Amino acid sequence: MGQPSAKDQSHAKVNVAEASLDAYLARVRAENSAVQAAPGSIWVDSGRLTRMMADVRAMRPHDLISVIVDENLAASTDGTVKNTRASNASSQVSSLFGVLHAGNALQNLVNQSSGAGLNAQGTSATNSSLSTVLGGHVIEVLPNGMLVIEAARQVEFSQQTQTIVLHGVVRPEDISQQNQILSTAISSLELQVRGKGIITDYTHRPNALVRLLQRALIF
Repeated sequence: MGQPSAKDQSHAKVNVAEASLDAYLARVRAENSAVQAAPGSIWVDSGRLTRMMADVRAMRPHDLISVIVDENLAASTDGTVKNTRASNASSQVSSLFGVLHAGNALQNLVNQSSGAGLNAQGTSATNSSLSTVLGGHVIEVLPNGMLVIEAARQVEFSQQTQTIVLHGVVRPEDISQQNQILSTAISSLELQVRGKGIITDYTHRPNALVRLLQRALIF
């Protein structure tokens, strides 16, 4: 059985992207399905005449739009675990074969004491940021006039490939006169950043088989 051709691999990637987009559209449509125009109504929220005073900006499917991404994520966790346990056990004989005097009284035959303690503390923190400008386009206009947008960019440099994919829902009123939208004004934002190449290979721990081969091979 031969190896898949480059054309087949490219077609598989397209199918994965289309499946992701279809799933996203289905979810957004379901979330906004409550807003519907009355049957037979000539007024539609997504119509061009509903915003006669607005500038001509991205409002229709396939219209281009610029997305200014400025996202910062900071998170930290701090946990403390403290546990103490102690146990004591003793056994003695108070009377054996009649009355025993104090001089020869049997002392405790068993006297056991044990204790265990656990004191642990852990702290983790993460801080990530992304600032860039993406060129995207309008995918669909929802019945309530909201715009579903998609922006994607793939950059290859120094044997490293970086892919950024953005999906979101925006209000036409939030689009600036320069036809730009801030990522902070995007609802249902989905932002994926993937890296592949020499940097990713050496900054992420490979699986056990790859580590074994790296030790065995000298090249």
